[in-house]
Amino acid sequence: MEIKKTFTRMVATATITGIVAFGPTHVAHLDTLIVHASTNQTEMNQTAVKNINEIYNAGIKGEVPRLTKDLKFGVSTRDDVRSLFGLPPEGATGSFDYYHAEMGHPGYAFGYDRNHVISEIRYFGTNVERQTNLGSITEINLKKQLGQPNFTKKIKNGKLLQTKYTYHAGAYDLEFIFDNTTSLNHVNLISKS
Repeated sequence: MEIKKTFTRMVATATITGIVAFGPTHVAHLDTLIVHASTNQTEMNQTAVKNINEIYNAGIKGEVPRLTKDLKFGVSTRDDVRSLFGLPPEGATGSFDYYHAEMGHPGYAFGYDRNHVISEIRYFGTNVERQTNLGSITEINLKKQLGQPNFTKKIKNGKLLQTKYTYHAGAYDLEFIFDNTTSLNHVNLISKS
């Protein structure tokens, strides 16, 4: 208890000394920092809304953001993808080809049905300046913009427990896969379930 009183006195003394030594303008500067932080949060929310709408509007058309219109969900084949992007640098595992994000270009993975037609597109966003795309989207602003998901499911990815929020988008479903409440890992475009 005595340590707490001593600490409280030290903080009070330091605060008073700081005001006397540096004047009230530095205390007023704290208000400016708070306003600046609030403005940054507003900008992040606006970026998130823009990105959520972009993903949803593309999903309705069976597309994902920033992917060439030459590839069509349910129409284009593995050969079409590889002729456009080349062999997958991330390799192929089973029915998926992985193309990593690089220097402002988003990462994608393409899943194929048994006829090698695109049956799933995973959109990973960019790594550089991630906060301008998928990094801006949180569970809270996703639900605020699109409402409650049609389905919610916990999924295991190695040791990581992720949350999948599924939204119907026309003839398709968009699955937003979160590592935690503020970290969107990727978005899947699949046929409507």
